[in-house]
Amino acid sequence: MKKATKQQSRRHNSRLVLRTIYQSDKISRADIARTTKLTRPTISSIVSVLIDKKLVVEAGRGVSGGGKRPLLLQIAHDAHQLITVDLGSHEFRGALSNLNGDITIRRTILTNGDKAESALHLVFKLIDDLVEQVSAPILGIGIGTPGVVNQEIGVIRQAVNLGWQDLPIRDLLTARYNIPVYIANDSHMAAIAEYTFGEQRDSSNLIVIKASRGVGAGIVINGRLYYGDGYGAAEIGHVVVVEDGETCRCGNAGCLETVSSSTAILDNVRQSVPDADWAYIMAAVEENDPLVSQLIADAGKYLGIAIAHLISNFNIHNIIIAGRVGALGQLFLQSIRQEVNRRILPSIAADTHISLSTAGTDIVLLGSAAMVLQHELGVI
Repeated sequence: MKKATKQQSRRHNSRLVLRTIYQSDKISRADIARTTKLTRPTISSIVSVLIDKKLVVEAGRGVSGGGKRPLLLQIAHDAHQLITVDLGSHEFRGALSNLNGDITIRRTILTNGDKAESALHLVFKLIDDLVEQVSAPILGIGIGTPGVVNQEIGVIRQAVNLGWQDLPIRDLLTARYNIPVYIANDSHMAAIAEYTFGEQRDSSNLIVIKASRGVGAGIVINGRLYYGDGYGAAEIGHVVVVEDGETCRCGNAGCLETVSSSTAILDNVRQSVPDADWAYIMAAVEENDPLVSQLIADAGKYLGIAIAHLISNFNIHNIIIAGRVGALGQLFLQSIRQEVNRRILPSIAADTHISLSTAGTDIVLLGSAAMVLQHELGVI
């Protein structure tokens, strides 16, 4: 192994100190030294630079341990802002957040089925609007998008629902805004959000299923996203679960998205109730409407088939259901659990916990923020 250069060591130490401060409410220089095992002169030097960069501020004095009360440090949460974008629904959603992931401004744009070039212009319009609202330096832009994404080079290889093929979106956005841009599949972003901010954040392994207009999954193994060799890991929405089923937009027939996405559920309900919308479906669930309940149970069954394969392949115990369809609640969840239990070893099923996400509609926005913080500051 090559020995780290002085510049690499300084960068590593700086990120270590910043991460230690970020993960604490308030902390003294002496406690940072004890936690990181770095010398006090090194800590003082790094902290001075972080204060100059407006990443860290002094936040009063702590309790005395017998001598002078120590000066405490904390992250300057509002000194920088993040732009986060979620392209995985029938509307594009964007937000400004601070370094703590707290959302301060939201914007949405209805897509009206726009694809290809027109959909890309909607992304520009959304981010343009957010840029006009910023009140502090922008640390970076994070984007969650449906489809297969090469996050290393920032290219959307294929997004069926948006009509994008080999779209170099990171280069396009970097040239337009001159701001660091990070992009990943929206289900992968949801997984980062659950790992970073969710109730299962103490788990080093988890799988998040995001079911909205599309269906996909994100896998976290040992605290790291698993992308797969071609960046399409857990792209379960286009796995065939119904033989000779409906034709999918990807060209295959019987894909999971044709039966378990919000679009599929709504289309099926409209065969009996032509003017139904998603609010109608949610109300019908509350009222235990037999038609809607059966369609939701069927959607859960087919999603359970795909989840059973993920559980058997990875033996990950924490499975979290997110997205618009996940909001259908216990009926949907019960159907998933029943199908999973039918299809995997009982001993594995007994150790597996399938739950609904509590992150709500912000899950991809939170994941996008976490990705920017991870790459730009190393605090996640």
